[in-house]
Amino acid sequence: MMNGLALRSGAEVRKRRRNKKGVCMGWRVNSPTFYIAPGTTLRIGFWWGKPGDQGPQWVMGHPMRGEPPTALATERVAKEVACEIGQVTINGPAHYGCGDPNTAYWTYYADITNDGSEGCRFQLEGGGV
Repeated sequence: MMNGLALRSGAEVRKRRRNKKGVCMGWRVNSPTFYIAPGTTLRIGFWWGKPGDQGPQWVMGHPMRGEPPTALATERVAKEVACEIGQVTINGPAHYGCGDPNTAYWTYYADITNDGSEGCRFQLEGGGV
């Protein structure tokens, strides 16, 4: 079950629908809201509590009510793995990896582009499987 989406400054999540097992399938970050100027791209990182692996996630910018007509496009969504305890291999080719695989956790990011001619405020929303 999703235990709260956390952006770099904290966030609230509104659960939208549930599958048959009661697991949240859709979400929207109500706070903070973001502003994007026309023709620009923002990379927004997001994650859940550790270990954070929520499977594949689909993400988009949701223009808020009262904003000028605009189109927000999701350019890229990615999932990254990191770990709390790392190790560096010094004998042989340089390599950095998890010293303890049990400390691995996952984060996500999305690139949102404003294809419109005016700036707007938006929220981040998405869902997974």
